[in-house]
Amino acid sequence: MTANGELKGVSPESFSISKKHSRFYFADGNVVFRVENTLYRIHRYFFQRDSPVFEVMFSLPTPEGERPEGEDEEKPIQLGGIDCRDFDRLLSLMYPKDFTNPYEFSTVEGWISILKLTTHWDFISIRNLAVKQLSSIGSSADLVMLGHQYGVSQWLLPEYMELCVRDEPLTLEEGRKLGVDMMVTINQIRNQIRYRSNLNRHKEAIVDLVRSVLSLPIDELRSA
Repeated sequence: MTANGELKGVSPESFSISKKHSRFYFADGNVVFRVENTLYRIHRYFFQRDSPVFEVMFSLPTPEGERPEGEDEEKPIQLGGIDCRDFDRLLSLMYPKDFTNPYEFSTVEGWISILKLTTHWDFISIRNLAVKQLSSIGSSADLVMLGHQYGVSQWLLPEYMELCVRDEPLTLEEGRKLGVDMMVTINQIRNQIRYRSNLNRHKEAIVDLVRSVLSLPIDELRSA
C-alpha cells in the first residue's frame, strides 16, 4: 500500500535486500517505511497527527488473517516515488539533533524537498514553514517556478512583478528555470513597461498588464 492508500504492485525492487537507515531506525518505533531500498522505523504519531493522508491510511482496516503493513521490516509500508534524500530532510525536522538549531539545512534545494513532500502528503504546518523559509532565500525565478508547481499562489504576483520591473535583464540561469516560453513572455512585458508611455510605470497599470498576459487572478494581484 502506498502513502495515498492505494495498493502498489510488486516490482523487482521489492525482492532486493533493504538496509536499515543509520539514523532513522529506532528500536521503539512503531511503523516501518521503505523508501527506495532503505528501511525507516519511526513513530507513526507525527504522521498520523499532521497529515490527513497518513491519518486515513493508518485507519484502514487490515484484511482478516493478514498482518498490518508497516508492523515490521518484513512487511514495510512502501513509499513509492520518494527519494531518501527528501525523506531524510523531512525526518530531520521531526527528529532534530539540536533543538537550539533545529534546521539541518539552509539551502533552497533542502527546503524544496520539504515543500515537495509536505504538499504531496498534506502536512499543512510543515508546508507553511517551508513556504516561509523559501520566501526569504529563494530567487524570484525559483519562487515563480515553485509557486506554479506546488500551488503557492501568494508568490506569483510579487515575484513576477520583480522579474518584470527590475532594471537587470533575466539571466541565463533564470531562463533555464522558467523555460523559454515564460522567459519570452516576461521580456515582452518588460519591453511594454519600458516603452509604452501610457503605462508610465504606474503600479496599477503594470499590475493589470501582468495579470492579463500571465492570466493571474485579479484578487490575488490586488492584495499583494
